[in-house]
Amino acid sequence: MLCRAKTYSPMTLKTLLPSALRVVLLTLAWLLLGMSLSRAESLQDGPYVIRAADGGWTSRWVEGEGESARVRDKAVKVGEAVTVSNVGAFPSFDVKLRGPAKPATDEINVGPRARLFVMADTHGEFEIAAQLLQRQGVIDERLRWAFGKGHLAVLGDVFDRGPNHTELLWLLYKLEAEAARAGGGVHLALGNHETMVLNGDLRYLNPKYPRVAELLGVERYPSLWNEQTLLGQWLRTKAAVFRLGDYLCLHGGVSRELVDRGLPLSEINQRVRAALTEQATAPVEPTQFLMGPYGPLWYRGYFETAARQAGMQAAAPADIELIRQRFGVQTILVGHTSVPAITSLYEGRVIAVQVYPHRDQQTHAPVMEGLLIDKGQLFRARVDGSTELLPRS
Repeated sequence: MLCRAKTYSPMTLKTLLPSALRVVLLTLAWLLLGMSLSRAESLQDGPYVIRAADGGWTSRWVEGEGESARVRDKAVKVGEAVTVSNVGAFPSFDVKLRGPAKPATDEINVGPRARLFVMADTHGEFEIAAQLLQRQGVIDERLRWAFGKGHLAVLGDVFDRGPNHTELLWLLYKLEAEAARAGGGVHLALGNHETMVLNGDLRYLNPKYPRVAELLGVERYPSLWNEQTLLGQWLRTKAAVFRLGDYLCLHGGVSRELVDRGLPLSEINQRVRAALTEQATAPVEPTQFLMGPYGPLWYRGYFETAARQAGMQAAAPADIELIRQRFGVQTILVGHTSVPAITSLYEGRVIAVQVYPHRDQQTHAPVMEGLLIDKGQLFRARVDGSTELLPRS
């Protein structure tokens, strides 16, 4: 019986069982052990702000220890604040709820000397991402906007893998309003992991979140991000590609195939948003193309090795020139494909921004980078607060 498998040590199982059966039972044993450990740990998530039957809003939190975790509900209104609990050493913060969001703009005009900070693929790693923003002066010690008239661009993939994407999205939601009041801006591009979760593809979801869905009484986790939730509606207004001054910002990249279709930014973004609605039917051309490997959410053609692994040709320098001319930009900024440090490609015409947030195996120190653009100069901005002028390849 499976319950008896837990009583054997891995070494005992190795001597007693045939190799195939041993692999199965060892896997189950480790899964059961992981489940028992995870349920003994603190389980904190929320709030999920959900439209109630009477047309109002209900905020729902999960909090507690393992099996004793409980759900807390509170009726709220637009204009009121909800509290997002602390993560690690970072403080809790209040977020004032706003009405339904309008579609994000496709083009944001900023001056050539504007301060910009760009990061990508935070993947639920709240503590590392927040430390990067703090140490680089984008937010203060209380997680408030501190970048003045500067602009923060986040190139997708806030969801999946890590344990705190809910808190990260609330932080971006809050900073968006604070930055606007200061004369700056926060701009979130949709990544492939946003579209995966919103469309029900949960293959990379942190194990914490199915437990949250179970406690909140919903059949599937994406129900907590549907169009009847405040953040779900907000996310569906975001752009897949936007121009920020002289920079084209997106998650994966613009392929030559996409340029050849002649789609303006407005149509690209409208079609991607439409694919995320609950009423969406099976995608047809060109929406099917936009949501595929040559679309802006998944494309890896700026990276030779990744392109080869994906079965596609790497973009040629002439393709990059055509993209820049087509969208009227000098530089293309992308996440999605991990690099060890912020990297200049195609003689500085493409900048790879995704340095995956993690902790050093030996020192446990956080590792992540963002791209700082100050008065037209580009810098690698590290989580320890240091900066380095970006070499141009």
